[in-house]
Amino acid sequence: MQILTRAIGIALGFVAFSSGAQAATYIVTAHANSFDTQLAHKVEAAGGRIVARLPQIGVAIVESHSAGFVASAARIPAVRSAVPDAVIQFDLPVSPQDVSPLYVNPPVSNDDDRFFDLQWGHAAIDAAGAWNAGYRGRGATVAVLDSGVYCAHVDIIPNLNVAKSASFVAGQTYCNTAGSTHGTHVMGTIGAADNGIGTIGVAPEAELIAVKVLDPQTGSGSFAAILQGIVHAADAGADVINMSLGVNGGLDVGGKEVAELVNATARAVRYANRQNATVVASAGNDGRDLDHDSGRVCDTDGTCSAVNLRSFPGQLPGVITVSALGPVAWLKNPLNADFDVRPSYSNYGQSAIHFAAPGGNFDYPGEENCTLKGITRPCWVFDMVMSTTTSPGGYGWSAGTSMAAPHVSGVAALIVGKHGGELSPEAVERILRASSDDLGKPGKDETFGAGRVNARRAVSQ
Repeated sequence: MQILTRAIGIALGFVAFSSGAQAATYIVTAHANSFDTQLAHKVEAAGGRIVARLPQIGVAIVESHSAGFVASAARIPAVRSAVPDAVIQFDLPVSPQDVSPLYVNPPVSNDDDRFFDLQWGHAAIDAAGAWNAGYRGRGATVAVLDSGVYCAHVDIIPNLNVAKSASFVAGQTYCNTAGSTHGTHVMGTIGAADNGIGTIGVAPEAELIAVKVLDPQTGSGSFAAILQGIVHAADAGADVINMSLGVNGGLDVGGKEVAELVNATARAVRYANRQNATVVASAGNDGRDLDHDSGRVCDTDGTCSAVNLRSFPGQLPGVITVSALGPVAWLKNPLNADFDVRPSYSNYGQSAIHFAAPGGNFDYPGEENCTLKGITRPCWVFDMVMSTTTSPGGYGWSAGTSMAAPHVSGVAALIVGKHGGELSPEAVERILRASSDDLGKPGKDETFGAGRVNARRAVSQ
């Protein structure tokens, strides 16, 4: 299909459980939201080796060679469940004599960052309006749970907090020199520095934390990594946690093992919320109606099954779930483009979507070229999201709800920064609701949720 050949950066996924002769990894969840050393000793006596203990949420990551470990652990009164870990394939006061620059949105900003005029998403959410009001994310910290980051990128270096960044992918650091650029693209959308070089993030003065939970070579990540990543981000002081993650086709939470893994992740999100971290996630890229994708679901070959599907981690309680929008042939009419078209890939559903944001589009059927600032590509390419990619100065386009979530995270950082660097997730979401542009039918709807975020209005609340 032509549309699939254009799906740059769009996630695909499946779930696989640990098995084989090597030690298997398990998620052990206590009944209580605690996991003390006494319980850890009991788990070890049952044949497990504690790899990581997360007493903040009552969970431990455990390895065991014993085929009977699950049964043995289940007999411990304080243990709620012990289930195999799963690996998921996932689709980051001016003094009076000074004169502040007046920012203008793309494509005619005349900004000195070479690729800023290609960032139509900033025009869609009026990022320049927030900057002109004096808010650029200073005082806010954003953690990007993703595939790591190209740490040497010139737009990332100024805002990356190296001391707080971490990797939960075995044998890898959070810094990449090869593989996926997904996390770097996401991080640049949120907080690329305004340094006169390449692109500018929505919140260009926010502090950034890279938390690697996905393998950049394969795009896969485990529940164990995600759990540890969320808790680490919360403990590191993140005000916003961006998870541009999603399982292709949805995650079937009908089985006990997956349900327990989801429950553990929900605990981690609740913990992050209690630490005043606003958690933002992508809705997924399957073009699915999240209101009606459970129950009896049939594949294209006619095979039907009963499933209980969820966007994951998007539909977890306490997570702001974001759908994608994008123009169709933006450069055919750049000053009057409609940025609020739902692309064919974006999941939707009134029950699931909180907000919409620029994620990019590739639905324009033509292959003729367009040119902007000396850059010539097929016109549909410019409808995608431009951001940072490879080190030290790479830039490129991508499309997906993975690109929409960081626009919301960036606006959330602007809000937190305005309010002094500490704001509850409930307050952040309330401001986002009050300031978003209510598109589609009045109130909440399947495409826009409560609306498309608006940076200028968000910092005026």
